[in-house]
Amino acid sequence: MDRSELKIGIFGGCFDPVHLGHLIIAETARQQFDLNKIIFIPAGIPPHRPAPVAPAVHRLKMTEIAVQDNSFFETSDIEIKREGISYTYETMKILSSKDSASFFIIIGWDSFVILPSWFNAHKLAEEFEFIVAPRSSNTQQIDNFPFEVRYKMLDIPRIDISSTLIRSRIKSGKSIRYLVPEKVLYYIEKERLYV
Repeated sequence: MDRSELKIGIFGGCFDPVHLGHLIIAETARQQFDLNKIIFIPAGIPPHRPAPVAPAVHRLKMTEIAVQDNSFFETSDIEIKREGISYTYETMKILSSKDSASFFIIIGWDSFVILPSWFNAHKLAEEFEFIVAPRSSNTQQIDNFPFEVRYKMLDIPRIDISSTLIRSRIKSGKSIRYLVPEKVLYYIEKERLYV
């Protein structure tokens, strides 16, 4: 296959921890939009939310464990290694300069609606297309962006799993089995994360 025909999904986030909802979104995006691979990128220092609870090294390791059984998935430590705030625009510029593929940014609806507040959001929207995971089954439309955005909605049922919920369950001694991959569960227990 010609490198320029490659379609790569970029899935960023804190992954604090990575959970089955993330994997379902990624696999659905891969199939629905015929992506050749999806790169999971744990954020170093996220610009729009509080600092992650687990250290970067653990969030990266959990993500690596979570995707290891899917040959279409891989991880990157590009944002964790880079100093300062993890801006998606800077990450995408680096990735797209190394590869002539078409890149798609996979994102949840709650992050997508605040896209105009992102660093260099208008440039990001000019250069890349978004794949958006809905937060509910309602048809959603963006009509108040100050710039044009190319995006496609994922055809996916609402997934009510969040990293916040998982951390809260761990803290209160409740099971997180079937919310995260089994090997991630073992890693969290072994490293005593979120207790």
